[in-house]
Amino acid sequence: MNFKNKKEHHILSLGAGTQSTDLLLRGLRGEFDKIPTHAIFSDTGNEPKGVYTYLEWLITYVEKEYSFTIDVVSAGNIYEDALAYLKGTRKRYEGVPYYTKNQKTGKKGILRRQCTGDYKIRPVRRHIRTLVPKGDRVSLWLGISYDEMQRMKTANVKWLSHRFPLIENRIRRIDCINNFKVNKIPVPVRSSCIICPYHSDNYWLWIYENEPNNFEAAVSLDEQVRNYPGIKDECYLHRTCRPLKEVIVDLLKGRELASQQLNMFPELIEECEGVCGI
Repeated sequence: MNFKNKKEHHILSLGAGTQSTDLLLRGLRGEFDKIPTHAIFSDTGNEPKGVYTYLEWLITYVEKEYSFTIDVVSAGNIYEDALAYLKGTRKRYEGVPYYTKNQKTGKKGILRRQCTGDYKIRPVRRHIRTLVPKGDRVSLWLGISYDEMQRMKTANVKWLSHRFPLIENRIRRIDCINNFKVNKIPVPVRSSCIICPYHSDNYWLWIYENEPNNFEAAVSLDEQVRNYPGIKDECYLHRTCRPLKEVIVDLLKGRELASQQLNMFPELIEECEGVCGI
């Protein structure tokens, strides 16, 4: 298809975390060469409670200040889908990249990840198709900051390209936080699925202390994935391949400034598509 003379639409993929929210607000203020016409939040159903609270506030705020609408889409609840797959009531693997350990050899590995594609990327792209005329190009803005530029990836479809305005303007995560403070806007918590195996130890501690119900849910899933369907090795949520409830005990004993917000989230550098944790 020839896109040369087609209109280009600027749409933002919103995670409701620090970087993507700052990107949205900067864009609506006119700080970049274009202003986004839409923002889409793909809900996995498994974000921290603080993310949902902040999202509700943000939806109201941008509607009032900019007459701008945030669209919320979903491909389902990843936690419930994981439990259903374990129970045999769901045929499709939910795509969480659990860590694996062979009990005879001790060799560790990790399962194939497709959760980002299934619960984040595809729902956003499907919704974009309902917003723009067929054949038009789409510039999808992603909230990756300059200090995380290694997460940049090109889109794998011809009709859509990724754009990174924060990186273009050398805006770091700390700059995003300072921008919230300067404009007297609440700083959001980091957007990330509770059951994501890529969490750092600091973030597991943060979940344990701030979202106890969600932590218990993660522990429950962790215990149930030991005998994962079709996998000979034992599966775990924690990268050490130890039960999460045992890991947290050791972390609490040896903690050192574990709840510092700014140093909580280095783990998502491994998230190859650049749409989680923003």
